[in-house]
Amino acid sequence: MYKTRMPSLRSSSVVRISQHYTPGPKASVGLASILRAGWVEASPRRGIRRDTCPGDDVLYCLSGRGQVETAGKTYSVKAGQLIWIDGSQPHGHLSDGEDPWSVMWFRLACRDATGFRSRAMGEGQLRIEVSQASDLIGWFQHVFDIMASREIDTDLHLHSAVARFLQLISSENAPTGGSSLPPSLLRLTEAIRAAPHLPWSEQEMVQSAQISASQIRRLFQQHMASTPRNFLRQERITMAQSIMLESTAPLYEIAQTCGFFDAYHLSRDFRRFVGRSPKEWREMEIGV
Repeated sequence: MYKTRMPSLRSSSVVRISQHYTPGPKASVGLASILRAGWVEASPRRGIRRDTCPGDDVLYCLSGRGQVETAGKTYSVKAGQLIWIDGSQPHGHLSDGEDPWSVMWFRLACRDATGFRSRAMGEGQLRIEVSQASDLIGWFQHVFDIMASREIDTDLHLHSAVARFLQLISSENAPTGGSSLPPSLLRLTEAIRAAPHLPWSEQEMVQSAQISASQIRRLFQQHMASTPRNFLRQERITMAQSIMLESTAPLYEIAQTCGFFDAYHLSRDFRRFVGRSPKEWREMEIGV
């Protein structure tokens, strides 16, 4: 967490903040943390290029322009845009020659970087417009303060900060007011939750959502990182769990009640989503 300058920018760029954090042995209990964070006012055509790095870099452009290469694509980035760089692949970024950018950035280390990217940005999205700039800048300033403090519980504060960042960025992809889901997807998910035991053919989903099947699949992937069928299975399992705890009904009856073909299909999906068999889960939860 010592203030240092980035080597590739040392000669003429202004490094306003550069913080480091080295997680200790106990810090690994968290899902994600921040290894580095900073604020750089780059000189014209200054940047870096790497094969890989230990984590994903997330850049927010305060002013000016720049260019980012990540995941095999090149993106132009301007003021008010945030871009998520996949650190597991070759990548780089370069400030504009005429209007060099000022960027706040941080490096995220986590167990499932792909999942984090999809959850925050949307499936396949690496660059977004940020409408709540003051909230995001305030978040960066909070992270800088955490890393500068070097408190004994820095790791816990950084875990919390990552969660807040995901919340901030995912809200940028949500409609203003009400549910964060588009109305068509909201109609369908509420209908499925109300009656997960029904067959829910593709045509029935189309009638409920009032959009095409391909649009339904796209919206599920974009907003829920799932498929319609997986969402239906998950709701059926949730229904089965409630029945398993509230009754002594045998598994084959529960399977039929919840819309599964038979007890085998319930057990198969239950283990895939929950990580245990229905019998093991039931005994664990009721303390048998």
